[in-house]
Amino acid sequence: LPPPPPPKGRVAVICFGSYRLGVHNPSADIDALALAPPHCTRGDFFASLVAILRRDERISDLHPVPGAYTPVIKFVLCGICIDLVFARLADGSKLLQPRPHQHQQRVSSATGKRPLPPTISPREELKLDDADLIGLDEAGVRSLNGVRVAQYLLQLVPDVDSFRLTLRAVKEWAVVHGLYSNVLGFLGGVNWAILVAWVCVRNEDATASTLLRIFMRTFSKWKWPTPVLLGPVSYEAPPNVTPLPVWNPKANPRDRAHLMPIVTPCFPSMNSSYNVGQPQMRRLKQEFVLADQLIADIEKGER
Repeated sequence: LPPPPPPKGRVAVICFGSYRLGVHNPSADIDALALAPPHCTRGDFFASLVAILRRDERISDLHPVPGAYTPVIKFVLCGICIDLVFARLADGSKLLQPRPHQHQQRVSSATGKRPLPPTISPREELKLDDADLIGLDEAGVRSLNGVRVAQYLLQLVPDVDSFRLTLRAVKEWAVVHGLYSNVLGFLGGVNWAILVAWVCVRNEDATASTLLRIFMRTFSKWKWPTPVLLGPVSYEAPPNVTPLPVWNPKANPRDRAHLMPIVTPCFPSMNSSYNVGQPQMRRLKQEFVLADQLIADIEKGER
């Protein structure tokens, strides 16, 4: 008999954004990447998968957007908003690796035998690296880099719990003051996460309350357009990866015109806040100064 065909691998769904960082709230959507083996295409994603979702009674508000800067399928699953993007690996062997079980069986302490309902351990996400960029087009790289940036931030910060608590406080402050919106030219989730990570890395032993004070003090005095960088920008593509444009204000006049560059740490590094305009930057700077003054007054007991 001929040997059986090699397994093709299955699609892995990997979360990123606020859910992956552990700073989501009940009303937030979930950003997820469908990471597919080589035989799956983006055409399959927007054809057969969309057809499957349309037939699922649990799905509502289905909006595939294949022409977006980062192609996405938006839908609501059981009341939860999902933004699902797509990328496929040139080498699908990673998708064949066994995944850790999320469910852990418990045993009753009274009898030692009767099983109790399983608990759910923290979700173990598939780890990505530079080699996973091989063979991807620009849209695929953008889709993959949402996961890679979230993974990088969680590995970079010295204390994940302090990072999360500080980021939650900063995001809540930004929402209350109308500063949380990429669409309106302010800053979105990844922008705030990079800024908080920058502060955490430089203040390893600080508590969340101290990090919040340092955060407001730092960015109330920041000399924009000095970029916020979590590491050196790599202008060379990793081995066997297609060369792609990288944020470079020295070589690119468009990049040089950016007002508040907050640069993503993974190749190809991009300015995640390219759409901030002069009025929005002026407002952000004002609110940073006011927040810094408020925290100083609280510390003095004047508030």
